[in-house]
Amino acid sequence: MKETRLKPDKIKVIRQRFDYSREEFAEILCLSSFQSMANIESGFRKPSKLTVRFLRYLDSLSDTRAKAFIKEFTAHANE
Repeated sequence: MKETRLKPDKIKVIRQRFDYSREEFAEILCLSSFQSMANIESGFRKPSKLTVRFLRYLDSLSDTRAKAFIKEFTAHANE
């Protein structure tokens, strides 16, 4: 089975690839705040297995497909 962790610097690279601030990316990942994202990127906090899976999936997509997926995913946030 694949390792369930992502290194903090890899998480930051994924966020920056899509040009999101920590606050924006925290909201996409359903985290409580900018600080939660900062804690994950610094290695102070570990992301959940679901968050890791989500990030791995995003990272596997082309930029166009990933941005479309994020748009669709976040459209369900307020339902």
